[in-house]
Amino acid sequence: MYKALVDEQKKALAVQAFPYPLTDPGLYIVLALPNVGVDINELEKAMDAEIEKVKTDLISESEFQKIRNQVESQFVQQNSSMAGIAEQLAIYHTHFGDANLINTEIERYMKVTREDIRRVAQKYLTKENRVVLHYLPKSAQNNPASTQSEKE
Repeated sequence: MYKALVDEQKKALAVQAFPYPLTDPGLYIVLALPNVGVDINELEKAMDAEIEKVKTDLISESEFQKIRNQVESQFVQQNSSMAGIAEQLAIYHTHFGDANLINTEIERYMKVTREDIRRVAQKYLTKENRVVLHYLPKSAQNNPASTQSEKE
């Protein structure tokens, strides 16, 4: 999404997408800062198009490997200090009732396939499951071009 909206289409200054895991059901947050002169509805449509690609097409093998590398690196970094290990053990115990998951978690992540990503995106990344927030400065709040035309 970053590459498409920031680098290629120049519709956004920044784009981020990340899971926010909670006990149940959790959140997946996607946010973007529009580039100067870009209508927020246009940016939202472009974001929707990128999400649709994940739901219909398999991500590329190189992108998949990049994600796997990031997950593995993040896991190692989280568990590279005594404080990090203690925090992870507490999270596994509190959320899952099993601190031993620290020993198998990375294996579970590495079993995820490109097809799994598409399947989960199809199930959860739907318009019925989302909330759209346009956080605007006061000067843009009364501008009809800056407001969302459809209720979600």
